[in-house]
Amino acid sequence: MNGKTNQSSISDLNKEKHSTSGTATLKANDLSLEVFVEEQLKQWNDARQRFNELQQVETKDVEVGSLHMKVQYNPARMVSTGAKIDKKALAARPCFLCEKNRPAVQMKQVIDDKFELLINPFPILPQHFTIPLRQHQPQQIRKNYTELHRLLSIFPDLMFFYNGPKCGASAPDHMHFQGGSANVLPLMLDWEVLAQSLKPLTVLNVEESLSLISGYPCPAFVIQSRSEAADEKLFQQLYNALPLYDDDTEPMLNIVSWRREDNFISVIFPRKKHRPACYFAQGDQQMLISPGALDMSGLLITPRLQDFEKISGQQIEEILREMTLSQDEIKQVIAKLTSTTNPQNSTLKCIVNQREPKVSVGIVGAETILFSLNQNFLAKGEVVNGEQEVQLVDGAIKWKGNYYRELTFVPQSQEGTFSLNDVTIGVNFHWERKETQTFYGTLRLVVEGGKIFAINDISVERYLESVISSEMKATSSLELLKAHAVISRSWLLAQIEKRQHLEEATTGFFSFIKKEDELIRWYDREDHTLFDVCADDHCQRYQGITTVPNQYVSEAIKQTKGQVLMYENEICDARFSKCCGGISEEYPYCWENISKPYLRAVRDMPNKAKEQPDILPDLTNEENAEKWIRTTPEAFCHTSDQKVLAQVLNDYDQETTDFYRWKVTYSQAKLKSLIEERTKKTFGDILDLIALERGKSGRISRLKIVGSLLTFTIGKELEIRRTLSDSHLYSSAFVVDKKDVINGIPQQFVLTGAGWGHGVGLCQIGAAVMGEEGYTYDEILAHYYRDAVLQKLYE
Repeated sequence: MNGKTNQSSISDLNKEKHSTSGTATLKANDLSLEVFVEEQLKQWNDARQRFNELQQVETKDVEVGSLHMKVQYNPARMVSTGAKIDKKALAARPCFLCEKNRPAVQMKQVIDDKFELLINPFPILPQHFTIPLRQHQPQQIRKNYTELHRLLSIFPDLMFFYNGPKCGASAPDHMHFQGGSANVLPLMLDWEVLAQSLKPLTVLNVEESLSLISGYPCPAFVIQSRSEAADEKLFQQLYNALPLYDDDTEPMLNIVSWRREDNFISVIFPRKKHRPACYFAQGDQQMLISPGALDMSGLLITPRLQDFEKISGQQIEEILREMTLSQDEIKQVIAKLTSTTNPQNSTLKCIVNQREPKVSVGIVGAETILFSLNQNFLAKGEVVNGEQEVQLVDGAIKWKGNYYRELTFVPQSQEGTFSLNDVTIGVNFHWERKETQTFYGTLRLVVEGGKIFAINDISVERYLESVISSEMKATSSLELLKAHAVISRSWLLAQIEKRQHLEEATTGFFSFIKKEDELIRWYDREDHTLFDVCADDHCQRYQGITTVPNQYVSEAIKQTKGQVLMYENEICDARFSKCCGGISEEYPYCWENISKPYLRAVRDMPNKAKEQPDILPDLTNEENAEKWIRTTPEAFCHTSDQKVLAQVLNDYDQETTDFYRWKVTYSQAKLKSLIEERTKKTFGDILDLIALERGKSGRISRLKIVGSLLTFTIGKELEIRRTLSDSHLYSSAFVVDKKDVINGIPQQFVLTGAGWGHGVGLCQIGAAVMGEEGYTYDEILAHYYRDAVLQKLYE
């Protein structure tokens, strides 16, 4: 028996047998797989008998094309082959993979925080295990594929496989894998020969790729990887290229995975049918063959003797081809793969090659810029340092008496820095101020629109050290810092992709909808054309090394290097704000009207039901929104703990004391002045502010301003916040009370609001509380970005 367990991965086995749950559990000190199997079969007579009988089952070799397949006569597998998996049948039987329904004698061995391992009581293989998810969830591979990589890391001498809900799984209502003896399947036994006929489709490097097997009896794709991130990346590419049929929720497929030293191999069989026509035929034409992953891999299971005796190699090949995609369908899959993964079309070519990318950051724009080169820099062929000044003269950059359209200062060492004077931070916010800031990397000076723009070209990871330190205190918990590193990196790379897509687009991009009585405007990616992102809160707060990162920030960056959030093979546009106010907002209510499923409304509190959806009040309803905003419901971000707040809020951020719930009072004169100044329209007296549309967090996305001379509607949330404040209103989640109404004209307006910022994605204060309460960074990310997955893009 091979495959010792990894104690760090299988560590929390229960120490007693729980008769109340109906499941026995291996004792904590019995950590070898051999002992587990031995103890289980000693106690479970039925399972032991079937494993003994397996040694006597009949098999025969059959040539199927160029592959030597095995056919196994295994009557015990009628349980699986003949299983009914329609909704009515599933509803009528208790799930045999759920712990409460298992035999009392069945033992379990914990794999990780999601999966556990059981002996399969109806074996096909000399060693045969089932690995069910602890929670009862439907069979679905997209969010669970990386478990195969982890299983092979723990049990390198075993192989593991997956049968989809309509691809051989007799328990499609409960997510699970199976595993067992390696080097039993013909696919694995003939791998050295088959590997010579691989047709590469996507190549990450010499050791990691996605290929198609040529000459196999049915279409099959192969992922060869070493890292979990590369494995996941390649699988998601294939998954997204495969077709969906009828009412399926994901592509039909089988997977078989194994290891050879440090190489992880997964063979994916794309399917289009659950069972072949012969399964439903009558009389002598019927053969009860229901192929799953092992059958596709060359070990065909027949529970009836007559099928075992009569099936031929030609019939097997016809069945396999009937079940899988046609050649035309495979060509369509390949076309999708090559169109999305061709490095020539990639907007982040460095990531395709697993190299750390650079980012260009716009720091400041002015007619005169004063700066200091703190070490030696190279510019226009000469080494320079010390105090410098550039001026805009006749549309050119004047420096040292000469005129340039563009100037670049390149540091002569990795530790070279430059300092820019009078950099404005918090532009148009209540904490706006000027600072001298110092930066690593290259300084570029470019002329556009009557200004000289100072741009910093720097590596992504070094940029992130500043962002994390600028966005929050470096004394934050390590898990919070790691979570913020991932989302800052994700957001940044997503913005770079968007900018490059826009540059390649043939149609213009508009960030407003303007009518005679309405202006709906949002502020986002179209604002920057000279650089990827700006250095202020419009993008991510970036202050170079002015805010010196400490060891915790550096460690957070190091531990998460290259990690981003992904959703369906795209880098997540991972937004974040200071305080969601109890429920995070959905993307379309703040920006363009497109859905980003990972940026949806989330109740900012522990989900006690874990895998169940959040129970959210309908805050798009005005009555519900008013009740929500006027109260202070439980939430992670509802805290006054100064220790926690100090982790997230820099000194000037702490000038804001009320953020979970707040009030602002305006006189008629002040409100009228603000609105008319911002909109450049004459309203007369302001009679009312009416929410026409609210998002899922209660934030107003369309606000009707009723004046005695003009009624006009504005949106989205940031336009509303800018219109109703000298800087920015804390959020657009507010209700309005009109006071001292004289002749129908309110003399005072009181705005009662919730949250700080747009509320989309991660809530920084809520995440800080989660970190303080012991949540890990991946748990924090999973809370705020539902269905997104962590992936490492580069080393």
